[in-house]
Amino acid sequence: MQYSDKVMDHFMNPRNVGEIKDADGVGKVGNPVCITGDTLVNINFDIKRISDVEVNKKVLGHNGKYCRIEKVFERDYSGRIYKLGIQSLGYLNVTPEHHILALKMSHQNRRHAKYLKYTPDWYCAQELEKGDVIMYPVPTKQKDVKTMKFDIESPKWDFKSKKLPKKIEISVQFLKLIGFYLSEGSVRTDKCKGTLCFTFGSRERNYCNQVAKFVEEIFGIRPAGMYEKRNSINVVFYSARLARFFERYFGKGALNKHLPDFMLFLPPEKQRFIIETLWKGDGCFNRRTAKFCTISKKLAHQLKILLMRQHIVFSFLTVAKKGIHRENYHLYVKSIPSLKKLGKIVGVNLEFPQKKKKSLKAWYDEQFFYTQIKSVGVKEFKGKVYNLEVSNSHSYTTDSACLHNCGDIMQLYIKVKDNVIVDAKFKTFGCGAAIATSSMMTKLVKGKTIDEALKISNKAVAEALDGLPPIKMHCSMLAEEALRSAIEDYKKRKDQKSD
Repeated sequence: MQYSDKVMDHFMNPRNVGEIKDADGVGKVGNPVCITGDTLVNINFDIKRISDVEVNKKVLGHNGKYCRIEKVFERDYSGRIYKLGIQSLGYLNVTPEHHILALKMSHQNRRHAKYLKYTPDWYCAQELEKGDVIMYPVPTKQKDVKTMKFDIESPKWDFKSKKLPKKIEISVQFLKLIGFYLSEGSVRTDKCKGTLCFTFGSRERNYCNQVAKFVEEIFGIRPAGMYEKRNSINVVFYSARLARFFERYFGKGALNKHLPDFMLFLPPEKQRFIIETLWKGDGCFNRRTAKFCTISKKLAHQLKILLMRQHIVFSFLTVAKKGIHRENYHLYVKSIPSLKKLGKIVGVNLEFPQKKKKSLKAWYDEQFFYTQIKSVGVKEFKGKVYNLEVSNSHSYTTDSACLHNCGDIMQLYIKVKDNVIVDAKFKTFGCGAAIATSSMMTKLVKGKTIDEALKISNKAVAEALDGLPPIKMHCSMLAEEALRSAIEDYKKRKDQKSD
């Protein structure tokens, strides 16, 4: 979908933006938009249901930054819900008017090489089709932390335990050790005892030796032993403080494994070392696919962010709980360029035969991960729905898409003198067409009498912009509604004064 030059001009350089404080009439129109309560939202490198999100937490916005949540909205809703299946990321359930950051592409040009010809914009869920492209922001913040504190205090009467360093360098060895812990580590943290253990396969003695070397170099502790049992080898370290350190910062038990926030902000070149050993532990490669599996929801979504920062295309799959098996999360890497990139990180040499290039379904630029919509469904829904008010970005990212925190909402202010509109301004949250139509409406109404202004139709607004794409004509209708609402407000105020 492409806009006319006039639409782009009013979108990029809108006229009469702002508020008239002593306005004679104010028109407010728009649609409240929401998502279902089970939708997962990307909060502070964690993932939470929107129904459990709290004010003042930070959420990933379309600008790649984490912005503060100012309000959480909850309301009853009965009506249609659009279910979008998004390649690589999962599903999204939203009300029809909810805006999603996307590229609306023509059916003839759905190839990644053509996407630069299309304008990124906020599209209502009901405007999107199979094959259109979702834009998912890649977190941009980087902070190269050099050290972290070892802040686990010794018990008051402990005179026997080995002394541990007060600071730990965020070195290659430490990052690799963390990856091994997240995939193969465990801790026992009793009141007076503590054990750190790594469990590898019987053929992975080289990993056992690496872990033993890393722990000795970083903490000065040698393994109590390497114990073989059936098809596994356990590398055991006795240190209550060390075990509690790993529990505090990286989680205890496979269900609770995670990275501390600061490691998600490390430069991508450092994060590769975490990916390397994490994948060596819980990942695998076969001829055409790399696969990672975990039962930790938080760790799975953190790894998703790590892969995005490496520009590795992946697919994310949630497998429901079944019998004795917990809900688990899988990440697959299948595209040849991404497999080669991941293989280089993990140290796996992959060879692929030369084949004719195919159209990609997912790709990256410096700011976004682009992936196609694979399905669109509509269902009836009755129940609670939710939305967020987010500072600065006015957007938030779920596990599968980036959403504006409101629909097309227009506020039109008019100043009237001797029955003539002498000034008009607007404030609009919405897509490019919504901003452009609001801007053009303020231009058209200035100098018009009230009766003349009432004759301005949505078609007149669209024509003044040299046309709008058919799916964006509703924006011109909203502009017309905003004007009529402002005039009605003006008349009410005038009648009240005369009384």
